[in-house]
Amino acid sequence: MKKRFIVLRTAAFVLVASLCAVLSTSSSDSERTHPLQLVDKNTDWTAEELQQNPNIVIVLSESFWDPTQIPGVKFSRDPIPTFHALQEKYTHGTMLSPQYGGGTANVELEVLSGNSMRFLPADEIAYEKVIDHPVDSIASILGRQGYKSTVISPFNNWYVNSVNVYKRFGFSHFIPLEFFDPDEYVGPYIGDHAVAKRIIEESKRSSGPDLIFANTMENHYHYWANKFKRNSINIRGNMSDDAISILETYAQGASGADSMLKELVTYFGQLKEPTILVFFGDHLPHLETDYYVYQKSGYIQGPDDPNFLEKMYTVPLLVWNNYLPESQEILRMSPSFLSPYILKLAKLQGSNYTDFLYNLSKRIPIIPPKKYYEAMKIDENDLVEYQERQQAILTKTEDAEDASQPYMIGYGDPVIESVSPESIGVGEGLVADWIKSMTLLVKGGRFGQGSVLFADGVPIPTVWQTEDSLSASLPKEMLTTPGALQLQVRVMDSQEHVLVQSPNYTLPITPKKP
Repeated sequence: MKKRFIVLRTAAFVLVASLCAVLSTSSSDSERTHPLQLVDKNTDWTAEELQQNPNIVIVLSESFWDPTQIPGVKFSRDPIPTFHALQEKYTHGTMLSPQYGGGTANVELEVLSGNSMRFLPADEIAYEKVIDHPVDSIASILGRQGYKSTVISPFNNWYVNSVNVYKRFGFSHFIPLEFFDPDEYVGPYIGDHAVAKRIIEESKRSSGPDLIFANTMENHYHYWANKFKRNSINIRGNMSDDAISILETYAQGASGADSMLKELVTYFGQLKEPTILVFFGDHLPHLETDYYVYQKSGYIQGPDDPNFLEKMYTVPLLVWNNYLPESQEILRMSPSFLSPYILKLAKLQGSNYTDFLYNLSKRIPIIPPKKYYEAMKIDENDLVEYQERQQAILTKTEDAEDASQPYMIGYGDPVIESVSPESIGVGEGLVADWIKSMTLLVKGGRFGQGSVLFADGVPIPTVWQTEDSLSASLPKEMLTTPGALQLQVRVMDSQEHVLVQSPNYTLPITPKKP
């Protein structure tokens, strides 16, 4: 395997400081205060503007959960004030996730395609097992109605086969980790602000309606102390110091997610395009082995807690919009019913399958593991048609995969616009013996952390400078004879796959002038 020559800048830490006074919050709603002042929505809509199909922005916020639910724990400030403030005015509720502590891709499967993990092996990642052919999803449904569909994921494109799954779901554009900047890390992962930035960019880039699905990574496990540069939230409670430290780190990451939510609401609140924003957590955070923090805090008694399913698998959900009359609906559903709900809310045409799911959700909004059917008064026979339809959808046929749908990774092929120096002279005595390489400055774009400069097909040490510039060290041994070097920027992933590449750029190597 070829050695990668990528030197990343030191990851910058981004924290959004509260502009409000430090407040004491607890798990009690009556004690919770909301210092947040949200930007008012633009209400000056014309009838023509309201006739536009709305943008649909769906954000799966990694491990997003409300830690203020933990009894007897006091926070120096509310970690998620935006979410709490929006809950008071807009549709919100919960979903019963099929996962705890991990398995994000399985939650994505439910949200995007309407298919349920309850009918699939619980210990598998469905993306890797069953999405090996085109499967209708909210992306393909809206694509048929003129929507540009983009998925943004600040993690490796190859993880759980995402790069292929999103194409099979009908997305036309995928921006993975390799196209993010190396200075956008917050702790060990890309920060939520960087994802919000790209959501807003893609909204601006498109002239028609958008479907944008984004997941985040900033608050991914682990939650030990020193994950972030500093924690701005202090917690008091009857727990061990290490349990408090873990919860403080989690709360800091949740605060980053809440800041992202505020950034999106602020932008779309003033945008003169109808927009629906859906924001939810995929699963509860893994707060160490054996539900350590949850038990130490008294949130649960243990795995035998009588409310274990409800407490450990219920994730928060918010549905905000910038154009509909203010109304508040309290939702309680399985993730597989979310897309059908969104389509109905937006008054967009669904499919026969999503219409079926929407009607089913009115009778059975929650599908738990089978052992809970009796307690939740669910007749298994009422789910037979759902299971049969899903099995037919997920069974691969002999039909060839539809390749007619354009599918762009990242920002398309990068471009080299100029190189400094413009040419390199060679000849006896021109380059001193102690000089091992020559630095090239490459201008163009759009460059992300996966961008590597190649010279005559050979990767050379590359340092990301900005989205428009790279520097690279051209080895002395490539400067021995006159001619030309063919330079190319390739976006590489950690498995040495080339995702996109620039056209060749010719760098002259000229004889030394006498």
